[in-house]
Amino acid sequence: MPIKLDPADETPPIKPETNAHELLSVLLDHPDMGFSPKELAEMTSVPHSSVHKTLARLRERGLVRKVDSYWAVADDVAASRVANAVSLREIEAAYGDDAYGDDDEWAESAPDLGENA
Repeated sequence: MPIKLDPADETPPIKPETNAHELLSVLLDHPDMGFSPKELAEMTSVPHSSVHKTLARLRERGLVRKVDSYWAVADDVAASRVANAVSLREIEAAYGDDAYGDDDEWAESAPDLGENA
């Protein structure tokens, strides 16, 4: 069933296992590089005949950019991905050795809160 989207709403996510997802994944893995459509077709399972059309749709959504004849992830998308990675590293650094995360031995010494807990 289709849904009505408000133009102010966030862009719908890219579905996994689609040409768009595959191309965007490669570009996100190399945020500081641009690739020709031929190179992207060779690096993915996306048919060369679909690469141009898919990249054009991704560009309309603001997810990729074209520089001369090379395609790259959009700057703000790359920056967001880097910010997420940095945030996750900071969380892991702060809480990575959390005593409750890796083993369940702590559960043996936890008080019994009864059946209503």
